[in-house]
Amino acid sequence: MNQAKKHNSLYLGICILMVVFLAVMGHSCGQELAVSEYESNVNQITEIDASKRQEELNAIVEEGKMNVNYSSNAVFSGAVSETFNIKNIKNNHHPIVFTLYDEGGDCIYTSKKIEPGYEMNQIELSKELSKGTHECKLKVGYAQEGNVTSAFPITIEVK
Repeated sequence: MNQAKKHNSLYLGICILMVVFLAVMGHSCGQELAVSEYESNVNQITEIDASKRQEELNAIVEEGKMNVNYSSNAVFSGAVSETFNIKNIKNNHHPIVFTLYDEGGDCIYTSKKIEPGYEMNQIELSKELSKGTHECKLKVGYAQEGNVTSAFPITIEVK
């Protein structure tokens, strides 16, 4: 029986030591570490009052929104357009740029910046397409803000 008491005392001692060790570790781990500026910015949105979070998210989404208005059919005489239109409407926040690609994915036109409230009605392709109808792609994005572009189909008829 003496042996059993020794084992129980040993187990009890080990358990007490483990509890003390865990308490000390929990206390030292609970101390705040220095938070970098990056971590502060990452956590910033969660610090917004719950009733204001949706407003903040809506503002971020609105700032990044881009409306595209273009003619999905264009007519060309050789490399020069007869009918073509793309608009950067006033609601967009930044200048846009666009690129036209032929069916093979080759670039056939790259625009300069188009400011909000302006449109482009005529272009000249850098590569002339053969006569007929071509199913091409128009890629549009903000000129300098962000890196998101959207691709849209455009039918080009060459006379």
